[in-house]
Order: sequence, then C-alpha cells, then structure tokens
Amino acid sequence: MNKNQNRKEQLFSFIKFLIGWPISAVAIFFIGKIILSQFNLVKPYIKIPELFPFIAGVVCFILFYFGRAFVFKKLLEEKGHSIEFKEVSFLWGLSELKRFVPGNIWSFLGKAFSFSKKGVDNKTIISLIFQEIGLFIMASFLLSLFSIQFILPYVFSIHTYSIFAIPLITFSTFLAALIFIFNKDFFNKSKFRFLKNFLPSFSPYTNFVLLFITVVSLFLFGLGTFLTIASVVYLPVNFILPLIGFFVLSLFIGFLSFVTPMGLGVREGIISVGLSQILTLQLAGFASIFARIVLILSEVIFILLATFWKNIKASKFLKIENYIKNHLHKTILIFMFAVYVMYFSETSFLRYDNFFTGRFDLGNMDQAVWNTIHGRIFKITDPNGTDIISRLSFHADFLLILISPLYLIWSHPKMLLLLQSVVLGFGALFVYLISKNVLKNKNISLAFSFAYLLNPSLQFSNLYDFHPVTLATTFLLGAFYFLKEKKYLWMLAFLILASLSKEQIWIIAALFGVYLFFIHKKKLIGTLIIVCSLSIFYYLIVKIIPQVRGGEHFALSYYSDFGENPLAIIRNIFLSPSKIIETLLHKEQLIYLIRIFFPLGFSSLFYPIILIFALPDLFINLLSNNSQLRQIYYQYTATITPFIFISGIYAVVIVTKRFPKIPFRLFTWYILTAAILGAYYIGPLPGSKNPSISMFTNQLPQKETIEDFLDTIPSKFSIAATNNLGSHLSRRQKIFTIPVGIDKADVIVFLLNDSFAQPSLKAQIETAEKMKKDKNYIKIFEQGDFVAFRKVK
Repeated sequence: MNKNQNRKEQLFSFIKFLIGWPISAVAIFFIGKIILSQFNLVKPYIKIPELFPFIAGVVCFILFYFGRAFVFKKLLEEKGHSIEFKEVSFLWGLSELKRFVPGNIWSFLGKAFSFSKKGVDNKTIISLIFQEIGLFIMASFLLSLFSIQFILPYVFSIHTYSIFAIPLITFSTFLAALIFIFNKDFFNKSKFRFLKNFLPSFSPYTNFVLLFITVVSLFLFGLGTFLTIASVVYLPVNFILPLIGFFVLSLFIGFLSFVTPMGLGVREGIISVGLSQILTLQLAGFASIFARIVLILSEVIFILLATFWKNIKASKFLKIENYIKNHLHKTILIFMFAVYVMYFSETSFLRYDNFFTGRFDLGNMDQAVWNTIHGRIFKITDPNGTDIISRLSFHADFLLILISPLYLIWSHPKMLLLLQSVVLGFGALFVYLISKNVLKNKNISLAFSFAYLLNPSLQFSNLYDFHPVTLATTFLLGAFYFLKEKKYLWMLAFLILASLSKEQIWIIAALFGVYLFFIHKKKLIGTLIIVCSLSIFYYLIVKIIPQVRGGEHFALSYYSDFGENPLAIIRNIFLSPSKIIETLLHKEQLIYLIRIFFPLGFSSLFYPIILIFALPDLFINLLSNNSQLRQIYYQYTATITPFIFISGIYAVVIVTKRFPKIPFRLFTWYILTAAILGAYYIGPLPGSKNPSISMFTNQLPQKETIEDFLDTIPSKFSIAATNNLGSHLSRRQKIFTIPVGIDKADVIVFLLNDSFAQPSLKAQIETAEKMKKDKNYIKIFEQGDFVAFRKVK
C-alpha cells in the first residue's frame, strides 16, 4: 500500500514538474514561433513606431495583465486565501503563458498546480477559474457595447440598428450585468443551473467591484491595442471608444475559440474585417498582426516584471515596495498625476506644433516672460497696435514675472505649456489632502482627485494656450488646504500666488480673510487680509491699470448695462436685484452653470457656503455681455473650479449627517460615475461626445518646414504675422498681428488656414496676393498655405 502511495506521489510530483517550467519552455518556443511567422507578414509594411503612443500602448497592455492578476487575487481573498499580489502575479502570469501550448487545458492545469503550492485546493481553483471566465465574459459584453456601430451595419440597415437594435442590445446587456451582480440563487432552480459556475458567489457589492476592475483592465487592453496600432498606422481618434470596444470584442471572440491558443488567427481576422471599414484590407491585416506581436511581447515583459518583483531581495527595493504598500492611495494619485501631465503636455505641444496656439494668448504671455528675463520687465507689443507697452495695460498678472526665470532653463513657449499642465495636475494632491482632512476616508479622497483630473473645465483651460490665472486653480486649492491646517504663512504664500495671476482674485483673497475672521476667529490676520486685498484690488482697477492704459479697464465694457465705471457697476449690481435674477435665468447662463456643476453630480450645491469664494468670478462671467466668459472652453472657470470641489467634499459631510444609513462607499461611486459621465458628455478627451482632437486629426503637413523657416528670422527683426503664427514668433521686442503693422514690419508672414482670422480669412488671402504683386515687398518663402515677405528698404 505504501509503495502504491509513493508511486502516486512520485507520478503526481512528475506531472507537477512537467506542468511547471518544461511546459513554460514549450510555451516560449511557440511564442517565438508565432512572432517569427507573423513578423514575416508585417515586415514589408513596418516602420519605426511613433514613440509616445507605442510606449503608452505597451504600458496599457502590461497594466491589463496586472489588472487580471489583481482580479484573481481578489477572488482568492474572497475564498479566504491571502496571497501577496506579487506572488499571484507571478503564478497567474506563468500559468497564462502555458495557453500558447496547443491545448488550452495547460493554462488551467498550470493554475491548479501553481496555486495548490499556496494551500489552495483544486476544487476552489476550478471554481475561481470559472468565475474569472464569467467576469471576463460579462466585462467584455459591457465594453463591446461601444463597438455596436462597427458590428451592426453588417446585420441591419442603418435605420433599423439605430432605432431598434442599439437600445435593445444595450438594455439586454445591462440587464445581464445586473443579474450577474445580484445572482444569488438566481439559477438554482433554472434548467440553466450550470451557468451558476460562471457567476461570482459573493455579495452584490463585491461582485460589482470585481466586475468593475475587470472592465477597467479590459478597457486598458482595448486602449493599448488602439495606441499600438496608431503608432504605425493612422487611426481616427474620434473613433477611439468604438475601436476600444471592438478590440475587446475581438479578444472575447478569440478567447472563446479553443481551437487555437488565445484565439490566434481568429482575433486577427475579426480585427482585419472591422478595420477594413476605415483602412485598406491590407493595412488592416498588418495592424491586427502588429498589435498581436506587441501584445505577446508585452505579456512576456509582464511575466519578467512579475518574476523580478517576486524574487528581488534588495533592501532599497523592498523599502520602496513597503512604502507603496503602505501608501497605496498616494501611489495611485501620483500615477494619475503623471498620466494627466503626460497627456496634456503632449497634447498642448501638438497644438503648438500644428499652429493651433496663437498670438492671443500664448504669444502675449510668452513675449511678456521673454522680455522680462531680458530686462524689459512686463513689456509686450500692443496686441492691437504697434507700440511697446506694459502688460499691465490689460491685466495685473504679475505671476508672469515670477515664472520668467524658468526661461533660463528653456526659453520656449512650450515651457509655459508644460508648467501649466504640471501645476494643474498638482491640484489633485490638494483635493486629496482637503478631502482626507474633512472626510477621513482615503477611497473617496482618491475619487475626488480622479474627478478633479477628469473635470472638463479644468481640462479645457489646460488646453487653451497658457494663462497665469489658470494656475490659480491649484494655488487656491493649496491656500484652502493650509487654511484648514492652520498653517497661515503657507496659506498666505499660495493666496498671494493666486492673486498675482489676475487682478480680481484679490477679492477672493479678501473672502479668505472673512473666513479667517468669522470661522477661525483670527480677527487680526483676517482683518489685515481683507483690508490689504480690497485696497490692492481697488487701486489696480480704479487707479493703476487705467493710468497705465490711458483709460478704463478694457473689460468694463462687458458690463456697460450696469454702468460706465467700476463703482457705478458695483453699485447698480447691488441695487438691481430683479435685473440680476432675470439675467441669471437666461438659457445661456443656466447651461453654463449645468456644465460647471454636472461633472461632480451637482453635489457642490448641497453645501453652498464654500461657493461664496467662487461668487466673484461667477458673477463676472454670468453678468457679462461677452458670451465667451460663459464658456468652459477657456480660462474663465479657473477660480471657480477649486471651490466646486471643496463644496462637493463638504456636501458629503452634510448628506451623511442627515442620512447616516447611506453607505459611505456609495458616495465614492457616485463621484466616480458623475466624473466619468461629465468627461464623456462635456469634456475634451478623445472618446467624449465632442472631443478636442484637432491637434491629432488635423496636423499641418508642412509644420516642420515652416518652423525651420521661422527659426531663421533674427529676433531683432520686427514681424507682422497672422494670429496662428504669433506664438512661434513672440520672442522678440516687436511683433504685430495682421492686419496691424504690415507697413511697419521688417518681415510679414501669413499662414492662411485660420477660419477665425481677422478681419477674415478671405481678406488675409487677398492681402497676401496683393503683396506678391507689390514692388515694396519681396516674397522670400512659400509653401502650402504659408507665405513670407520681406519689406524692401
């Protein structure tokens, strides 16, 4: 009996050994064979990928695998097995690698034998594998909804699928998701009882969280596929969500194809057919195979990273690992910050490179900073004329002086764009700290930070050139955080930085003084802040700016309905409540308010006291006769956004006190849901309803040639340029904006593709044509829509 037992144990050990590294080695052989065979197919078309989307795609793929491993870890935890994530990642990844060996059973056996070493019995492993498959299928269904417009045209007419099929499929999928989440005893008495094996058998909330994590990981797969293909083949960015859904659908169908490992060949065929709607069939086939190769290589990188992570024993690395483990929320916050900064820096740079930025306003800011660092403090060329004037003629944004030393590092407008993205991204940290201070909960604090970075008003202001006041969003958040922490010197520092970004922010600074006086009972410092802030505001608006400008502040004309000077306007606003109410109830004003409050689920309105800080700019925007101030596409919400979030944070406190039975985690999911919906319906990101993607889809073919020519123009020359060239030529003392200054400039340059050109694009084209025939000018360069002239002296 003992001999038979020993033989069984030896056989079992041999099988375990066989399923271990030998099968993994065989899997690696097949991986190499797959890559080599497919590489020969793509070799004729391959080019050097664009670095940024390619690396981003690989990172997404790696995160996809880590996400799936994390789901398996959570499944194990729910069954009472606490195994470190790095251990689960290694064992899960190595098991998944075995699916490349013909016969998909190897990956299942690999999981069973690998996790049995950690004390997990085979019955539990089999159960978890089924549940993992169920989560994968349900998440794939949900994400595949994005791909309806790629799939249904093959089945229905456009009218049929848009009116009937889409609502039916969407409703059915969400109903299935609800059954999946609330599945307890649902299939017990059904003839489809076998389906229960694929359903997670935990609480509805746990099932929801597991499904959510699976959806996120699969979304990263779809995004990684899009970015990878887009690095070598043009894909329309406005189709990013449908394509992500379609790539996930192709993965799902490949997953169900047990004939080949991971649907090899099946998925490529589906992608090829789908992409043939927007690419040639040849290119679509290349794209599908290229994405497959990169995915496989990314999986190998994932396994190598998991192996390295599991086996590393270096003390410094272990300290970092322990820090991340003990500060997971901050680590995620840093990651979100990094993603935000990279995307918006890259996007802002693309806007600049393709001449979407202009003299108004990036060029004006760049010239003020460039002049300052060269000793001509706060000087610019009059944007509406040809004289050299002080920037103070328009705004008291002295912050430009403080940031001018950055041009000693990199004297370029892109430095301002980079600074703007970094500072705005940093605001997420203050949102997190304020929320943690008030709510004492890291999860909801992270949700508020995520909502902040996803906020449409913030993102639009980040994209629209550079404005010092945009930085005030973060500075005001910092000031409020230090106010809460009673670190008043730091509060003053951030408050001064914010106030130096634009003149009216001194009113907000005064309100901080009021808060200190009444709430913190700091009457002396509160009084000093109120008096100093209001005095500075008064002298800037009534005395200094008019004196430098030689007339009233230019923005006063926006409020001519209320008076002709600052004091009359303020007085009439307070004395005309009916007129104010009538103005605030206009459709345009209401839409503006909805766009501001919707991305946080209108939660800010439940605690309106903090919104008092936002009232100065809210009234400035709402009462103005300039409709641009009521758009979220510019910088005019910069000082409103921080208090929307602070009010939203305090609103959670109010609601939880009134309704203590509402689970706290419900607020977290509410904030996340509102943020995602706000980003989709209002925001500028690719995949939203009205994305700001012209920098991706409408790139200027001659941009490098034009930029090279512009760089050859000496800075000592005065230039008259169309607005879209202004930010590329503003590092000089004299730059004029066409039609102004043509007769005074040494060089005149046109880029005739701006639909917002002044006085009109047609007029600019006519002017350029006339100059070609004018003997007083010599055409020195022309390519496409760009033409340059030199004035004959």
